Amino acid sequence: MNVKKAWAFVRLTRPLFLGGAVVLYLLGAVLAWTQGVAVDWLHWLLGQLLVTSIQLTTHYANEYYDYEVDAAIGSARTPFSGGSGVLVSGQLDRSVALHATHLCLVLSIIMIVVCGLSSPLMWIIGTLGLLGGYFYSAPPLKLEGSGWGELNTAILTALLVPLTGYMMQAQRFDSIVLLICAPLVLIYLAMILTFEFPDYPADQAIGKRTITVRLGLRRAAWLHNVLLIGGVAWILITAPHNPLLWLVVPLAGWQIAGVVWRVRARSGWQRPALLSGGAVTLAGLLPLLWLIDLLLSANSLY
Repeated sequence: MNVKKAWAFVRLTRPLFLGGAVVLYLLGAVLAWTQGVAVDWLHWLLGQLLVTSIQLTTHYANEYYDYEVDAAIGSARTPFSGGSGVLVSGQLDRSVALHATHLCLVLSIIMIVVCGLSSPLMWIIGTLGLLGGYFYSAPPLKLEGSGWGELNTAILTALLVPLTGYMMQAQRFDSIVLLICAPLVLIYLAMILTFEFPDYPADQAIGKRTITVRLGLRRAAWLHNVLLIGGVAWILITAPHNPLLWLVVPLAGWQIAGVVWRVRARSGWQRPALLSGGAVTLAGLLPLLWLIDLLLSANSLY
């Protein structure tokens, strides 16, 4: 494999999104540590390998099965939507994504078995994560066009990933994980909608029934704002004395204002990449702030 093809494969992997899952996994693991659970570095590594292998399976499957939609998007592609563009541009053969999907699928199954040996509940969590990730794009379910794909992805990413980090350390379930992750799910769901906005014409033309296609661009935009308001309100109600988390408020307000401006603009939906970039920043900042707060709180106790 030459340098160009190697770099194309890196782009196919979409490393930016892999980094986000690392932070979410850390959030769950550190939460267990703040409860007095001693860090088990082997379990930490095994859980992260499970998360990453499922994530890679999802990425490669999405690239392969969404080929026609990605090709239809063309110049409307953004850094956060429309796939990597590697396959449709001919930089790599489509079969590369399929082979990578199968390889990571096998690795994911192995990691589910291994992690389940330390915590049997991980067999359920890992299986749900793998099925939800793979069948997001793959037939026969193709959840991305079912009207449930967005919620499926938000739960898998913003709930099951931190829960995996927690479970691999604490070896038990605690409802506090749900309390922390609930606003993350809402904000991640809003982020996914921003990915769909620039894809709307192509999805509609090819018959990909995303939430945005089902609701229409305007209604999906207002749903985005409701989700952000709900997520921020949840944070302020459940963690009113956490000054770090208040940092998400102005960014969420900027996102909401950006959607309102685009909905009302007569010239059409402009600069979707800027809106998606803000959504990614918000979705990445919130778990990072939670993580920092947990670490600071733990240090103050010792």
